[in-house]
Amino acid sequence: MLSDQDAKELLDMLKQIKDLRFIEFPQIGKTQKIEVVGTPENVKFVFDVNRKGTLKVKKCTYQTRYQKSVILLRVDIGGQEHMNPDGKIIPCPHIHIYREGYDDSWAYPLDSKLDTDPSDLLQALIDFLVYNHVVNRPPIYKKGDLL
Repeated sequence: MLSDQDAKELLDMLKQIKDLRFIEFPQIGKTQKIEVVGTPENVKFVFDVNRKGTLKVKKCTYQTRYQKSVILLRVDIGGQEHMNPDGKIIPCPHIHIYREGYDDSWAYPLDSKLDTDPSDLLQALIDFLVYNHVVNRPPIYKKGDLL
């Protein structure tokens, strides 16, 4: 189990997207996995862009994983509200940030942690990458258009 300080250090670490000339933004029903390396420690991360299992045009999840399964950060847009362990309901869009002993069970209103426009999924992805301290952000490709 990670401590809150360990998780913060991992999130604050500078990161580089591996071997990718562009990011392919997934169509509805698809997902995209992006391999990322933290520098200078060479720590491995995975970013998920998930639009799987939905027909909602504006539903998407962006997720930062460490060691393949530890969710450090998750942004939910266009989905369901979330109930925190204390019973408080957090409407969507919201952001989950790793918390020791709770993993990603706690959510916060998105606008309290990440300055983005959740109605613009591509801009939200860019802002997610910035929040994750990604230093090389390749162009985003969607339906034949580079954005």
